[in-house]
Amino acid sequence: MQTETDQNLQTLLHTLPLGPRIAIIGSTAFWHTDSEQTCQLLGQALASVPGLVLLTGGVSGIGEACGRSFYQRRLQLQMQPQVFHILPQGMPAWDYGQTLHAGKDMQERRAVLARMAPVYIVIEGGPATADEVQIALSNGALVIPIARSGACARDAYVQISKPAIVPADLWAMLGDDAANVEQTVAAVMGMVAQHVAQYVEQ
Repeated sequence: MQTETDQNLQTLLHTLPLGPRIAIIGSTAFWHTDSEQTCQLLGQALASVPGLVLLTGGVSGIGEACGRSFYQRRLQLQMQPQVFHILPQGMPAWDYGQTLHAGKDMQERRAVLARMAPVYIVIEGGPATADEVQIALSNGALVIPIARSGACARDAYVQISKPAIVPADLWAMLGDDAANVEQTVAAVMGMVAQHVAQYVEQ
C-alpha cells in the first residue's frame, strides 16, 4: 500500500520532464568563503548539460545560488530552464524556475526530495541536509559531497566510501582543501558526465 510520501513522489516524478535529474542540497546560508562562487560556477556548468533537470529544496543559500545560476545560464543558452523547487504545500513559488509542492512541512518535503533524483550534490549543510543524505543513500542515489565546503558535506564525505563508478582522483578532489573552486567544480562535473552517459545508455 502506497504511503502519502510515495504518492507525492510519484506525482512529482510524472510532472518532471524527461532527462537526467540532479538535486542540489545544502545550507540556507553561506559559511565557507568559497561556497557562493562554487554554487555559481557549478550552476553554470550544469546548465550546459543538454536535457539536465535540476532540483532544489526551494530554500535560500546553496539551493538558490546554484539554481538561479543554472536558470540564468540556461536562458543565455536559449535552452529550457528545467529547474524545479520542491517545497511543502502552501509555500510561495519562487520567482524563477517552477515550484512544485510535496508534504505538509519541511520534514515531509525532505522525505520526497531525497528520493527524486539519482544524484545529489551536497554543499555545506546541517541536520536537515544530513537527513536528506541518509534517505538518498538508502535509496541507492549517488551522493557527491563537496567536502571542502565543510559541515554536512564534510561528514558525508568521511562516511561514504568512494562509489565504484567514480574515479579515485575525482573523489579525492572533493576533499582537497587546497583545491580551488574551478578544480572542485571540474571534479563534480566529471562525475555528472558519467551519470549522464549512463542515463543515455539506458
